[in-house]
Amino acid sequence: MYELTPALLNLYQDCARCFWVEMHENVKKPAGPYGEFHASIQLAFIKYTDQYRLKGTLPSELRGMVQGEFLPDQELVKRFRDSKRGLSYRDEALNVLLKGHLDECIVREEEGKRLYSPLKFKTRGFESADENHDQHSQLQLDCFDFLLRKNGYETDSTGYLVYYIPEEVRESGKVIFNVQVIRHVTEAERAMNLIGQAVAVLNGAMPKAGGDCEYCAWGDVGVRLMKGQD
Repeated sequence: MYELTPALLNLYQDCARCFWVEMHENVKKPAGPYGEFHASIQLAFIKYTDQYRLKGTLPSELRGMVQGEFLPDQELVKRFRDSKRGLSYRDEALNVLLKGHLDECIVREEEGKRLYSPLKFKTRGFESADENHDQHSQLQLDCFDFLLRKNGYETDSTGYLVYYIPEEVRESGKVIFNVQVIRHVTEAERAMNLIGQAVAVLNGAMPKAGGDCEYCAWGDVGVRLMKGQD
């Protein structure tokens, strides 16, 4: 059974060949130093939001920008965040398992229903007026909406990206951030369609090299680089 994640589906969208090679040959693109930075700052965001969950409120930069509150059940949030115990969905017909773990979850009450919305923290170096330019994050939100629904959590087809943008560095190395909150309309069906397309690729022969892929441009040398070989 194929095990997919939002990150792997993004890789499929970027380059079907690299996706196929990773899934069938367990050869991954090098993560680079940014991966370690991303992991450490995600941990900082988790600690930050958990403080406000205990207070039953949102940070000032999110008030009025998101509809609802942090999911108050800390144990459920821990499970959502866990890469092993997080949300998953198995499709026997496609022979695929989709797994994903959330950064954070917003919940609100509407007409007696509890509605859930995925929220993802991001960092970047600039503020953008184009709210739909980050297609990688859009796909992640679509997948999380899909997974929430399949696990019995009703959504309102809404997800949030919270961008922390560095503005200045002050004494003692303290970094001051500007914050941009972008509300996205999520489509669970779009995620399901992409899963089907990705599985169809995996069931076939290795795709041709992607024209815009830096690793495919090196051909077999690129694959050896991804394997860490000289």
